[in-house]
Amino acid sequence: MQYTRLTAALAAATMISGIASAEDLVLPSEVAATHWKTEYMEQFAADVGEATGGEIEVKIFPAGQLYSDQAALGALGTGAVQMVWPVSVRLETIAPETGVINLPFAISDEMMQNECMKSGVTELLSDEMTESGLRVLGLLRTADLYFIFSDREIASMEDLQGAKVRVTGGRVVQDTMRALGISPVSMAASEMSTALSQGAIDGVFTSPAGWSEMIGMTGKNAFYVPGFSLLTYAIVVDDNWYQNLSPEQRDAIKNSVDEMAATQWSEAIEKDKVSIEKMTSQGANLVTVDEAEIAQWRELTAETSANFSDQYPQVVEAMDKLKAECDTAG
Repeated sequence: MQYTRLTAALAAATMISGIASAEDLVLPSEVAATHWKTEYMEQFAADVGEATGGEIEVKIFPAGQLYSDQAALGALGTGAVQMVWPVSVRLETIAPETGVINLPFAISDEMMQNECMKSGVTELLSDEMTESGLRVLGLLRTADLYFIFSDREIASMEDLQGAKVRVTGGRVVQDTMRALGISPVSMAASEMSTALSQGAIDGVFTSPAGWSEMIGMTGKNAFYVPGFSLLTYAIVVDDNWYQNLSPEQRDAIKNSVDEMAATQWSEAIEKDKVSIEKMTSQGANLVTVDEAEIAQWRELTAETSANFSDQYPQVVEAMDKLKAECDTAG
């Protein structure tokens, strides 16, 4: 890990040289400047700059200008990067225990709009990252994911058997797909539309925004299992850098994250609805499974959750305890 971080830091040194100072917060991102996550980053930058009187300047590098999110995680702790907001599945490469949040049906919108639950899950993930010198300051909603296909009509779980489907990555998600008879394929989001149109993959497991903005009517058939896979973005900071800030500077960063997280979840739900409406209004087909089939999905993916629990019993117990304490176990 140390070698990887040093290598990543050297690769970025030319771009950062003369740009960053001790008070700068370098925030790379692999999503486009037009992506909604970038808008939140820009608001975060403005809030922190104002709250610190310009003592901390957040410098955002979107569209992979500096690093991919995975590489940025590796650069935390080198001084080249102070913060990154990756999809939470990326944390599994550093602390596999964090995959507890990516298990099938692990979290729901109702759970994560409960402040006790959201803050507890954030702390739980952060504790697992401590040994790597990283801290999770907050969680944002990515999306409730959908299966998107071009010409293949999906009406039930059986129709997914043997399909090659692009996924976001992460061992937990890939193991879950294999348990369902699906062949998971990892690739960058920027490549999925071309791969789908050329037949290199059969389908894509992505967000409503990914469907409407990146795939469009190339993927005219959507299949949705409510609650099956709700992904998050983790706001991760270099803990050593963070702890060396003044209390006032730390408060400015944490307060901005907390205020953003308080409203972003419901805003993201509404953005999903807009994206879905955009596609269905163009004639795209959307199949949403009923409660009976959801029960089948829970049964078929139970083994994945059980295997994870066998490997990492403490984090699973901690998650179950948190659900009970926050009255979200049901």
